[in-house]
Amino acid sequence: MLFHTAGLTALVAAVLTLPSVTRAPVTTKYRIDQSLSQEIDATGAGGAKQTISFTTSSFVTVRLADSLGGKAMRVVIDSLRGDSMTPIPAAVLDSARGAVFSGFVEKSGKPLGLEPVTATSPAAQVQGLLSDFFPWIRTGLKLGESWTDTTAKVNGVGADSVTVRRVSAYKAAGNENHGTRKAVLITEDFTSSVAGTQPTPSGPARIEGNGRGKGSYYVGTDGRYLGGSWQQHSSLKISGAFAPEPLPITITQTTKVTTLK
Repeated sequence: MLFHTAGLTALVAAVLTLPSVTRAPVTTKYRIDQSLSQEIDATGAGGAKQTISFTTSSFVTVRLADSLGGKAMRVVIDSLRGDSMTPIPAAVLDSARGAVFSGFVEKSGKPLGLEPVTATSPAAQVQGLLSDFFPWIRTGLKLGESWTDTTAKVNGVGADSVTVRRVSAYKAAGNENHGTRKAVLITEDFTSSVAGTQPTPSGPARIEGNGRGKGSYYVGTDGRYLGGSWQQHSSLKISGAFAPEPLPITITQTTKVTTLK
């Protein structure tokens, strides 16, 4: 009996000292197409309604590597382009090529956001284009499974910062074929609140309001994100010394993410 007990103890010790299995990093290329339409109603300040609409397309390479507690994320901008109405100058979009962002995906599949590895002006100006493109993913999602999540993201610093709080409800809605791959379809319904300040040519401005939206995306059986699309509508108000009353702002955003071969 002692012999068998000693042998079992030695076997357990040997198993415990085996190195953990670490999978090779996974690299995927994505295209992110976004559109934004914004209307500011300045009639309350004696002005007119001001409307802007533009689209952008971002091409990125995403690398996910096993790390303690989840996966380390590395995002490289391969190229960026916008239409003629895009408020970010074309020169800035061009100079953002090669910018690197780092992030982390928790073991649960929740992404924790992206930050530029090097704080350059072009990277800071295009960071918002990448902020929400990567959703909650993980392996082992089962049909009918649902969960909720609350996030708070701060864009900018000091007097030029806006906080966006978002409450999302997720559901594994179906098993489908996405292209040539089997995938789980995830749906998301969310509400958001916005509050912060931004400098303007007419002085500091306070921005606040709410929004809501929905979307859907696909997760492969291996846990790889295969793309998706979202729509959001926000009703905000901007106030400051430049207007006797807060000015209404309506914003409609759409995002579509596709994988590239």
